[in-house]
Amino acid sequence: AIPPAAATAPLELGEADDELEGDDDELDADAPDRDDAELARMTLPARPEWMDKYAGSSPDERFLDIAALMQAHGLDRARAVELQNHFRDLTRQDPDGDRGAQYSLALRRAKAGEFEDGRDPARLAAAPFIVVFDLDETLYDQGIADPAVAKACHDLEVPVEGKDPRLVRLTPGWADAIHRIDALGGEVVLFSANRDDVTWENLRAWTLDGVPIHQHPAVAAVMTNSHLVLQPKQAGQPVGEPSKDLRIVDAELSRAIIVDDNPLRLFQFRNVRVFKKFQADVACVTKDAAAARAYEGALKEVVDEIEESVRYMKSHPGVGFAQAYLPYTTLGRLAVDWLRAAGRSEKQAISHVRVHPELVDEKF
Repeated sequence: AIPPAAATAPLELGEADDELEGDDDELDADAPDRDDAELARMTLPARPEWMDKYAGSSPDERFLDIAALMQAHGLDRARAVELQNHFRDLTRQDPDGDRGAQYSLALRRAKAGEFEDGRDPARLAAAPFIVVFDLDETLYDQGIADPAVAKACHDLEVPVEGKDPRLVRLTPGWADAIHRIDALGGEVVLFSANRDDVTWENLRAWTLDGVPIHQHPAVAAVMTNSHLVLQPKQAGQPVGEPSKDLRIVDAELSRAIIVDDNPLRLFQFRNVRVFKKFQADVACVTKDAAAARAYEGALKEVVDEIEESVRYMKSHPGVGFAQAYLPYTTLGRLAVDWLRAAGRSEKQAISHVRVHPELVDEKF
């Protein structure tokens, strides 16, 4: 990702970090070859560029084997994925640089627990529940096709070097959603699959309570395109499309959900709340009163579900948030509809799924 302006200045390539155990590469003549060899081992087979619409935004967009990194270096998943992010940042800073040296520095940063957005892993670990929000067409729309609509219907003018400002429309209710989740004691995480530079430009221009949103105390972490992962079958369910892995914020998948309009970049569907795309082109000009109300109330409905699930969790000791929210997820909703077809009411079906989570499929 492209780091926020307030981020701590990173180490430079070649800068010693004597506090990190085993960081003696400067004294080891074989270190460069070893770094190159390990990077090759940790690199998953390349995907054709045509398979990913965001491909080509970085000089080196390789995906690393996250499970292998965790095993080889004793990293937790969040640090292993952040290693991939650091590596891509370093290749942007120096496109012609030594890839083995860049990998070695990214590894040192990951071991040191450096997170580009300054997140506190202990804060996420202590959260009773975590709501991850996608950005594009979930919390905002930056792809308004009609210039006239964009000019008349935008909330943000995002400065873009050498170009006209990018006009962004925020989804109705976004601020209230974040405030309500914060008031309930949960943590909010932002996660975009879009290009890193575009995402950070938007975040710097977007404020909540007068504070840039990525620095607001109600936002616990930000992740972008470089945090998407692939996963070989040896590590479990194969993931062939660059995807958002909720285990970055909740290793056990017991406390986190993601609200996202695009299931194609997700794979943990017991924790996914699919969101109807927010399309400013339609929302700003529709004469359909029902559609207008739906756009206005969509995020509120999601947070109402979250609030109801938190109440259930608190009144049922031993039930985690993911289980309490399960009836509203993609796979949970299938089980609810299945029970309704057998004669249960909506309320009865939701209750039954919470008591019998085993009825919900583990995956598609």
